[in-house]
Amino acid sequence: MIIGNDIIDLKIALAKPRIRNIRFLSKIFSEKEISQLAKQDNPELSIWKIWAMKETAYKAHQRIFQFTARFDPLSYICDLNELHIKKDAAIYDIKIDQDKEHLYAWLATEPIDHIKIPYSSDYWNDFTRQFCHRTGIELEDIKIYKNKFGIPELAFNNNSTRLPVSITHHGRFAAVCFPLINC
Repeated sequence: MIIGNDIIDLKIALAKPRIRNIRFLSKIFSEKEISQLAKQDNPELSIWKIWAMKETAYKAHQRIFQFTARFDPLSYICDLNELHIKKDAAIYDIKIDQDKEHLYAWLATEPIDHIKIPYSSDYWNDFTRQFCHRTGIELEDIKIYKNKFGIPELAFNNNSTRLPVSITHHGRFAAVCFPLINC
């Protein structure tokens, strides 16, 4: 299963305008993407929408190809109008959920669930408690770990099952997405 997600705390992201910072823009966005930004009603918000889309696609791409983390945002080409990212021959369709407080992007090849929680130093424990409550799995029967490429998974103590999860946090928010499972 392929999943990815990213969350942006808009209070933090929009506090420092970036649309005129050519050095920043040129490190993250192609000339075509910068042109797309200039045409948006709210270019500052669109900067972070594209960023979240690229980060989401990167996480999915890393999971598919199992490589060590090395995010190169210029190699992920965004179509903001169609809400997809192209990386090499792959095209990733991204979904966006946004309110006044945060922007949340995700993709999945199968049905998934999301747990959004306030970010804290204990957000992993908050997530596992909510996951166990939703699935009926006992807390002591699971553990979260990252594989040798730094990709997070849930491991179940009673068998060799590994469940892919994608995690993200920024500012006041954290989110985890995971496939729907029958427990």
